[in-house]
Amino acid sequence: MTPPNPPVTFVVPGDLHLTEPGLDNHRVALWMADEVNTLIRPDFVQFIGDNVQDATEDQFRLFDDLCARIKVPIYALVGDHDVKDDPQAQGFRARVGETYGASSLRGYRFIRLDTQQARPLGLSARQVHWFRNEVDAALAAGETVVVFQHNYPYQIWEDFAGPGIDDWRAIVHTRRIGAIITGHTHYGQVANDGNNVVVAVRSIGDPEGGPPGYAIGYLHGEDFAITYRSVDDSGPVVLVTHPRDVLLATGPRHIIARSDQYRVKSWSMSLLATIRGRLDDGPWFPLEPSDAGEWVAPLPGERLAKGEHVFEVEAVDDRDRCGGQRISFMVDPTGRYTAVPSVRPRVTATCFC
Repeated sequence: MTPPNPPVTFVVPGDLHLTEPGLDNHRVALWMADEVNTLIRPDFVQFIGDNVQDATEDQFRLFDDLCARIKVPIYALVGDHDVKDDPQAQGFRARVGETYGASSLRGYRFIRLDTQQARPLGLSARQVHWFRNEVDAALAAGETVVVFQHNYPYQIWEDFAGPGIDDWRAIVHTRRIGAIITGHTHYGQVANDGNNVVVAVRSIGDPEGGPPGYAIGYLHGEDFAITYRSVDDSGPVVLVTHPRDVLLATGPRHIIARSDQYRVKSWSMSLLATIRGRLDDGPWFPLEPSDAGEWVAPLPGERLAKGEHVFEVEAVDDRDRCGGQRISFMVDPTGRYTAVPSVRPRVTATCFC
């Protein structure tokens, strides 16, 4: 069944760590802003914290100039570098705004937390109380909760512990949270702990594990999809919006149990010449445009063997540039599924924490 509301698309740039104009991280941030305006055109941009390096007036002014370029609504989290020598975040509040808050859009409640109320990590009792009430109010209203915060719970060589964090765990593990999206790590990673999906977006300033860029998130009913666009990419952006990647699946509602449909979203600066998909390394088949602005093809779920399957999609534009995505998804005709904790990619070292 198609959800009643249109999908929500958002962009999350990695930690910027802005210092001076013209440096690599500043140039990537400007590239990101241009792509937001001309290619992705999301519903909003969520900066994930560490927007500046040393919390100076000039650095915040550089961040202000970047935000002024972006033609969609923007929100900014506070990171540890945004409150350097300013534990009360007075400078951030004066220049950027409040450090936590929430907003609703098309059936989703987006909750933005301030995990810097204690150093190196923590939430005040007042914010914990607000967070709990905000989640409960959203669920009572039938909204899906998406949490944005700077700190990543599963970062190596760092303790996700501090004031209010036990309460944070109690909230997110006893309520149904659609996704938790973070920064801070410098490397990118997706974790599924069996209950929640948590995404860490690779930094723009001092990135690890690959080139800098931004994440694109997509939400529609029970569908949650995410991909990463790096500064080295130039062809179409391709995102499989359905079925749901098994790493993002937390329960039976996220698997294939019957006849269904492949759905793919693509963004391209040029006209698309072809878009095709294949199942389990089988023959390629075409996807057709839909009235909903996606590319679709039948998914014969009732004929697929129980277990994990692979769907790969490829888009080629009229300049012969290619983009694609490959996901794994789960099938069980009885509709049963329990998530197994997993992570991608595996990270064993970082220079920054």
